[in-house]
Order: sequence, then structure tokens, then C-alpha cells
Amino acid sequence: MTFDLDAFSTTVTDTEQVPDSTLDALRTVILTEQERRARVTAAPMQLADLTRSAIASGCDPQALVDAVTDAATA
Repeated sequence: MTFDLDAFSTTVTDTEQVPDSTLDALRTVILTEQERRARVTAAPMQLADLTRSAIASGCDPQALVDAVTDAATA
């Protein structure tokens, strides 16, 4: 979905004129982007934690490197 952000006024009171369907769609777009950014931010730490846990459980570190390299180049 594409929005013309210039069409939105910078004043809060003007948003009262925006149709509910447009506000709902914009809210969905914003929430989706916030969730994507949170995943991007959290991913390196989650990967590091999972890697440490897998190695502690006996996983071959090179197998992990190979799997991440394969996933990153797919």
C-alpha cells in the first residue's frame, strides 16, 4: 500500500478529517514497519544467543557458520 505522506497535515487537528479506513491502513503500515525494525534490531543478538546455546549443546560451530552463510546468500 502506498501513501502520499505529503497529503497528511502536520497538525493533529487535521487528522480528524482523514477517513477511518485511511487511518486504519496507515496504522497497519506503521505497525508493520515498527515490527520489521524491531526484528532487524533483535536478530543479531538472537542469532548470537542461539549460536552459543547450540554450541553449548554440542553443535559443530562450523555447521552453524555454514548454515548462516548459506541462508545469507540464498
